[in-house]
Amino acid sequence: MADVASFHLRFPEFSDAADARVQMFLDDAALLMESPDKWLDFYDTAHAYFAAHLLSIGDASLTGDAGITGPIRKQEVDDVMIETAFADVHPSMDELLTTTYGKRYWQYRRIITVGIYGV
Repeated sequence: MADVASFHLRFPEFSDAADARVQMFLDDAALLMESPDKWLDFYDTAHAYFAAHLLSIGDASLTGDAGITGPIRKQEVDDVMIETAFADVHPSMDELLTTTYGKRYWQYRRIITVGIYGV
């Protein structure tokens, strides 16, 4: 499992985040991930990316942006119409795809659930 020191080494962009806050999101990520045995050698890295995703979402909500939905494909002002760039995406993926950290976590998650595949 990733620790605060390795988290800051991997993600220097979060160097201003308090260690206790980083640890809280590391703990949250660990609770939401399944057994480390299932993740094989990917657990520590995926855990760090998932925690970074959660921290990034938390930081966005601190600045008042609590409604992250993803990239916007269409937007109208009158009569308020907003469409996201993700069509028919599984609800559990929606939030993960809103950050680069979540996308990377999703890549590792797909490897352990689908397996490594080539073209």
